[in-house]
Amino acid sequence: MDINNESQQIEIPLSKVKIGLLCLGALLFVALGLLLIIYEPQSINYSNRHSWIMRPFFRFLAGLLFVIFFGFALVILFIRLFNKNPGLIINEKGIIDNTSIFGLGFIPWKDIRDIKIVKINNGNFILVLLKNPSYYINSTIHWLKRKSLKTSFKYHNTPLCMSANSLAINFDELYQLLINSKKEFKK
Repeated sequence: MDINNESQQIEIPLSKVKIGLLCLGALLFVALGLLLIIYEPQSINYSNRHSWIMRPFFRFLAGLLFVIFFGFALVILFIRLFNKNPGLIINEKGIIDNTSIFGLGFIPWKDIRDIKIVKINNGNFILVLLKNPSYYINSTIHWLKRKSLKTSFKYHNTPLCMSANSLAINFDELYQLLINSKKEFKK
């Protein structure tokens, strides 16, 4: 975390270690997907109620989904591994969100209503509730990013659902930093 005292700017870099570990995990799932596609078991006991997953069609389909999903994630993570931009910038004007590929960019403090924590599938996320979320969703050009922002808005009432998974800061510190910065700068 880099604090620039002259303008009260806090820069939180992307964590190369965390992103590297996520890359390794994605690579392992791609390998598992390829194994499901290529490997042909010698014998299958079809009397077992779970044996349907080992049938060639289901094995191929599961393997293909693993390769596509985690292959895409691996490419994105690999690109982010070499990204030199900070993951999050906090200053007196607002925040600049680059925490994920679906980051919203600059969000002024006047547009931020509230900051909350939510637990999703055993993971903690920070919801930054916005006054006009449709503005941020509609100003996005890329269809995949827009779809992701709409989904986040549908389930969490905000397009900005932030995690500390790729940042060089732990979750509790990030939450406290955002809350304290909101109190300090939003007047």
